Amino acid sequence: MLLVHLTLDPPPCGELLPPDIGGLIRACAACEDGLEHVVVHASARPRPVIGVFLCHADLMSAEAAAERLWSRAVACRPRLAAWRLLRAEVPLLRPEVLRREGGLT
Repeated sequence: MLLVHLTLDPPPCGELLPPDIGGLIRACAACEDGLEHVVVHASARPRPVIGVFLCHADLMSAEAAAERLWSRAVACRPRLAAWRLLRAEVPLLRPEVLRREGGLT
């Protein structure tokens, strides 16, 4: 399973992400997407992030599936088109940063 971050650029009008965005993305998922879980970080700075956990064997297919999920959500709710998808990426963590922050021993 891989975590893919959908990083969004909010619209200039200051509109907030809909509170049901996680449910909308789940509702838009097809079997081949391999969606397991959705986490929404609407107040993340500098930009909101939606984390999607997907069952895929490689980064490229997971990131492509996450991008398709966002596209389907926008198709279902056209107002989301005001939110520009900046990237759909598996976050890569540096082990030395995790050690320094107490995440690895």
